[in-house]
Amino acid sequence: MPAFLTKILLPLAPYLAAGFFLIAGTAYVLHLQHAVQTQAAANAALLQTNQANATEIAAYQAQSVKWNAALDALDAQTLDRAHAMADVYQRIDAAPAGSDAPVAPVLAQALADIAKLQAGAK
Repeated sequence: MPAFLTKILLPLAPYLAAGFFLIAGTAYVLHLQHAVQTQAAANAALLQTNQANATEIAAYQAQSVKWNAALDALDAQTLDRAHAMADVYQRIDAAPAGSDAPVAPVLAQALADIAKLQAGAK
């Protein structure tokens, strides 16, 4: 019986091999098409995530610009106050001794309290 099968199958061997390679090649191509579709879907999801991240980065950059502008304004105010206080201190230091006079006790206590608060804030 094996001789009979060999006699029948041997002439069909090239066709059977070609059919096998055709089926295997088709299966491989289908596998590759599925992989490409899967990766395209993953790529689309990543592009959406990238778009959302770019939007968030732009929002953070805009917020950073606002914060920097606020800090610059605060620095300018602080510098103006420092100059104003320096002017006050120069006037006090330049005043002649004859311009000193007694101060009401309530005002003296208020000025002393303010001085303590300013010393504590430094």
